[in-house]
Amino acid sequence: MKVQDINIGVKLNGFKHIFVKKRLSPWKKYNRFLSDSQWWSKGDLLDYQQQAFKRLIERVYEHVPYYRGAMQIFNVKPDDIRSLQDLSLMPFVEKEMVRRNPGQFLSTKSFAPVLYKCHTSGTTGTPLTLYRDLRNIGFEYAMLSRQRQWAGLSEGDRYATLKGELLPVRSLAAKKFCAWNGAENKLVMSSYHISAQTFREYVHALTRYKVVALDGYPSSIYALAAFMLDRGMVLPMKAILTSSETLVPEHKKIIEQAFACRVFDYYGMAERIAAIHTCEHGSYHIVPEYSIVELVRSSQVGDGFFEIVGTALNNNAMPLIRYRVGDIAETLDKACPCGRHYPVLKGIVGRTDDSIITPNGKIIGRLDHIYKGTHHLRQAQIYQPEQDRVIVRIVADEAFSERDGDIVLEKLYHRLGDGIRLEIERVPYITRTPRGKIKSVISEVAAWNDHPLIERS
Repeated sequence: MKVQDINIGVKLNGFKHIFVKKRLSPWKKYNRFLSDSQWWSKGDLLDYQQQAFKRLIERVYEHVPYYRGAMQIFNVKPDDIRSLQDLSLMPFVEKEMVRRNPGQFLSTKSFAPVLYKCHTSGTTGTPLTLYRDLRNIGFEYAMLSRQRQWAGLSEGDRYATLKGELLPVRSLAAKKFCAWNGAENKLVMSSYHISAQTFREYVHALTRYKVVALDGYPSSIYALAAFMLDRGMVLPMKAILTSSETLVPEHKKIIEQAFACRVFDYYGMAERIAAIHTCEHGSYHIVPEYSIVELVRSSQVGDGFFEIVGTALNNNAMPLIRYRVGDIAETLDKACPCGRHYPVLKGIVGRTDDSIITPNGKIIGRLDHIYKGTHHLRQAQIYQPEQDRVIVRIVADEAFSERDGDIVLEKLYHRLGDGIRLEIERVPYITRTPRGKIKSVISEVAAWNDHPLIERS
């Protein structure tokens, strides 16, 4: 395949996406709807959710085998659902249940040839197969367009994506790590190849195509930003958008310095059961038009942290009700000055990560603070091969010192305690997931991390 062919292929794929999103799906309808609904009162938003939930229950009772069977077992009728308080009448749905029996969650009213098939990333080994209808595609595209508007972007602005895109060997040999998608006004960039030797090619492409915004994995954008700042480079943009991984505060600062703009982090998943977007004031907002999000208390996490459980309101093909995605949200008891009556969160923690199990049984997640104050560190990953041994894999530049490594281990020791051997292992790269993401914590200790209630998608 020639390098020119890559751009043509990406462009053709872009035309297909635009045709589906903007021509076949009801995108314009939902774009207008979301433009108005963001300013609704709390009462109007609650009424919308309750009416949408009632309609959802009626549909799944008639057309979705799993829910019809579950409701019959629990003796629940559609007429029993009168408000959101009646969510508790429905059972929780675990990821493994959908994985084993996807057909049981597919609506019998759906016409398979017009459904969009997608998958979770499969970081736990076996991805889920999911289906979406055109209504869901249009709603989500309109919702993401609104997130870009919150970030100060206009419909025609050129932007780039920096995610897990795979490129042919010939393009890599030619040092081509990106391709221009003219149909969507988008520069497609690969997250797999950022290094001290290649980062200038990324910066050159962003400059050449006059990109004003970058949307991608936080770890990838941070790596690019760190290389830039180390060499005194700043590339001003309108906004940076991040998703799919936990955004570490220290990394956010570096990204904002390198691109001289704000970072807008947003959250979602392939199951489409929750959406959390960042407004102009930097607040994380649960999007109530998209789904019903329950923040469920768990004995496994501390005060102020809750498990995210979601009910999709906009996918008639494969609706998921009270689905446990396994992610944890940190709450914030504070209103946002943006004026929207959307629930506010402090953030989402634990995306795609395992937890460390100490010899005395402590379950410890979110260890990104151990890197604070450490210099010359590009990427890092905590690996627990055994319960009494933890290895910190690091990708660092030549200036990374023994003292830097000691700081990391010292902070890790304070969090994990005695009884664990701690090591630093310098590696040339951190292996990414099939979708190009980096898991910051991987543990082989199965007692906690293989539990179905906390699998990470």
